[in-house]
Amino acid sequence: MADYDGLTPGEVLADASVAEFIKELGLGIAKAQTALDENSVKQMEAFTRAREDLGERTLLELGLMPAFYHYQHADVSVSLQLRLEVGKRDEFGFAANARFDSGGQSSSQSSSSETETASGTRSEMRQARLSYQASSQGALAVAGNQVVPIGEDPLARLRSLRDLLTAGDEIKTVVFQRPTRELVIETDAPQDRVVVTPRSVAFLRTPHANGLIAIHDNAATEYVLNGETTVSTTAQADLAAYAAHVEAQIDAAGGFSTTLHPPRPDDQPSFRVTFDTGEAEFQEDAHRGHLLELARGFAAMGTAVRIEGLTDRVGSAADNLLLGTARGQFVYDFLVENGVDPDNIELVASRGEGRAADADADDGVPDQDWRVTRIFTPGRTHYWLSLRSTGGATLSNVSPDRIASPAAQNGFVFLWATQPMNLSGNSVTIDGDNFPFSGAAGGGQAVGTAEAHAHNLTVAINGTESLRASRLGHVVQVSRATDAFEVYLFSRSSQALSLTGSEGLTVTEQFTRTRSAQTESREGQNTTVAVGVTVDKRESRQFNMAVTGNSQISARLVSVPPPELFVEAIRALQSERRS
Repeated sequence: MADYDGLTPGEVLADASVAEFIKELGLGIAKAQTALDENSVKQMEAFTRAREDLGERTLLELGLMPAFYHYQHADVSVSLQLRLEVGKRDEFGFAANARFDSGGQSSSQSSSSETETASGTRSEMRQARLSYQASSQGALAVAGNQVVPIGEDPLARLRSLRDLLTAGDEIKTVVFQRPTRELVIETDAPQDRVVVTPRSVAFLRTPHANGLIAIHDNAATEYVLNGETTVSTTAQADLAAYAAHVEAQIDAAGGFSTTLHPPRPDDQPSFRVTFDTGEAEFQEDAHRGHLLELARGFAAMGTAVRIEGLTDRVGSAADNLLLGTARGQFVYDFLVENGVDPDNIELVASRGEGRAADADADDGVPDQDWRVTRIFTPGRTHYWLSLRSTGGATLSNVSPDRIASPAAQNGFVFLWATQPMNLSGNSVTIDGDNFPFSGAAGGGQAVGTAEAHAHNLTVAINGTESLRASRLGHVVQVSRATDAFEVYLFSRSSQALSLTGSEGLTVTEQFTRTRSAQTESREGQNTTVAVGVTVDKRESRQFNMAVTGNSQISARLVSVPPPELFVEAIRALQSERRS
C-alpha cells in the first residue's frame, strides 16, 4: 500500500483500485443481464415447437411470444462504501545540559508531539493574549500571583509588565503592539522643528551639525564644509577607492566623525538597527540619535527604503515571528514619525528567525547580528558619506551643494544644522484639545531640548480624560484613553497557567498550546548532537482502508392479456379433457 501522506483524494482512490472495483461490479451486472437474455432465447424452442395437445400448432401460432419480446424488466441497485483511515505521529525529544560563557549552568528537557508533518528544534509551549487599555492602571494575576506594572504612561507600564513577567519562571517573552486608530493632530509649528502624524508628535533638534555627501563620480572634487574647513580630493583607481579617499581626507581635516555607506545589492541591507533580547523598541540610547539623522536624510531626499525585522534563534519560532514583526513595525513607525513619507517605505513581512536559520545560525544561541531591523536602499548605485560634528564644527555654505537641485554628481545632498527649538507661542491640537508647547526642564531633560518639549507634552496629554501619550525620546506617541494595546505572552514550557486581569487589562486568550517547527532544521534519528546534548526523532504511520460494495438485480416479467386464439384453443382443449 502506498504512503498516503500528502495524497489528494483522487490519488487515494486511484491507489485503492476503486476504479477497478467499479469495473468488476459493472461486469457482474452485465453478466447477469446476459443470463436473462440467454434465458429468453432458450424459451424460443418451447414457443416454436408444434404441440399435439394444441392441434399440432405452436404457441407462436396461437399469438404468444417469449417474455424477451414483451416486458422483461430488470431492477439494478449498486452501493459502494470507501473508508480510509490514516494515523500519523511525529515525536521529537530534546535534552540538554550546557554551560554558557557567563559561567551559569542551564539544563532543560522537552518533548513535543506533532499531528502535522514537521521537523524542528522547538519544544511545545503556550501562548496567551491580553488587551491592555491605554488608560489602564490594572494588574495581572499569573497562576494566582499578582503582577502590578508601574509607570507614568502606557508604554512605561507595558515595559514594566514585560520586565516583571519575564523575570519569573513562567513567562519567557512578552510582545506588545500599539493601537492602530488614528487621531486628528495638527500644529502651527514649523515643519523643520515639529512633525505630526495621525498618531504622534516629534520634536526635531540635533545637538550636532550633520550632513550627507553623495559620491557618484571618481573625479577630483573640492568639498567646502564651512568657512574654516575645505577638503580637496583627487581621482583614484575606481569609485570605491575614491569614496574611501574622500572619507580619509575629511577625517584628517578634523572636527567631524564620518561613516561611509557603500551601495549594496537590493537583497543586502544598507543599515541596521539593533535590539536587546526579547525587545522590539528602544528609547534613550545612541540608536535613536543615529536613526533620527537617517530618517531626516531619507525624508529630505525622498529616498525609497525597504525594512525587515529579524530575530536570532533564541526562543520559539512563534514568538520570534511576532517579535520580528514588532521590530520591523517599530522602525517603520519611527521613520514615519520623523517625517519620512509612508509611500516611500516598504515594510517586508517578517520571517522571524527564518533568515538566521537560512544562514545556519546556531539554534538557541544569542546573536546580536540577527536581533536587528534591516534597512535597504534599493536601486542606489552611489556612495553616501555621513558627517557628524564632534564639537563646535559647523556645516554651512557647503559646496558642492546638491541639496536644492540634486544631480548625479559629487556633493552634499542633505544638511541638518544645529538650531534652537524656539516654539514659544506654538501648540498642537489633538482631537480638538489644544496643548501649548513648553521647553521647561522636566523629567530629567535640560531646558529647551527636544526631549524636554516631548516630556512636557506627554504630561499634559496624560492629564486629560480622553487621551493618553507615551514618550520615546523626542517623539510623543498618542492614543485615545479607550484604545487598547495587543499584548502577547509566551510561556517557558507547556505548563498550563491561568491569567486574570483587572481595570482595563483584559485576558482575551488564555494560554493555549502552540507548536513551532522549522522546515529548515535538520532531522536526525536518535542522534547525539554534542556532549551533553541529545536529540531523537521518532515517526510512526498507521493506515487502515476498507472498500466494500454490493449490487442487487431483480428481474420481473410483466404479464399481458393472452391472444383470443390462444384462449379459444385452451378452452377447446379443456372441454375435450372433461368429456
